[in-house]
Amino acid sequence: MYKLFAFLLFIPLIGTAQILDYSPNRKLNKTVAANYYNTEFIFIQNISNQSQGLVFDRLDNALLTEWSATICTNQTCYSILPKSGNLGVLDPGEEAYISLNLAVNGVLGEGNVRYLISSLTDTSLHDTITFNFLVTEDGTVAAGPWANLNFSQGVLTVLLADPNLQAHLSIYTLDGKTIYDQELNPITSVPIRNFESATYLVYIRDEYDRIIKKKIVYFSS
Repeated sequence: MYKLFAFLLFIPLIGTAQILDYSPNRKLNKTVAANYYNTEFIFIQNISNQSQGLVFDRLDNALLTEWSATICTNQTCYSILPKSGNLGVLDPGEEAYISLNLAVNGVLGEGNVRYLISSLTDTSLHDTITFNFLVTEDGTVAAGPWANLNFSQGVLTVLLADPNLQAHLSIYTLDGKTIYDQELNPITSVPIRNFESATYLVYIRDEYDRIIKKKIVYFSS
């Protein structure tokens, strides 16, 4: 009886409840053209059961110096990228936002700015949001070999051209069953020979929504 009582007491302590929800995500990735001048938003909703007083602090600014950037929040607009600020007190269900106003001024390259979101109410909350921009001539990413696939002797190997690239590998059977679904390392090897002899569909999607599809056939000897 004592063991059961102790276990029931422990259940609420497994993990911590989510406090904030971010839309579209905590990391916003955009590939834009050289004439880009626009505003991108990250919305922040209080999904806890108590009011949250939110503040933000700039962690780093790696935007290109040739770009022009400012931010606005639900509280105020700034003429710079401030080091810190206040998002106000959000009651349960209420929403705040941080928006980045960016003009890339015809300069190609990649850059980002990161902010730490903290709660004055719940000191355990420390979330990082990121605005990341890749600027190309026409706002598209060249379909070059950003990932190389090799299937030999029952082993699928994926090599990312950029080791810092975030990408995801999914492998399915022809009837839609998932046999592998993981984030990629710079070099990833998957032993297909551990699965049944069959034809498999390989999908790789990176953080810029580029997709590589490949069909592989494995028959055990």
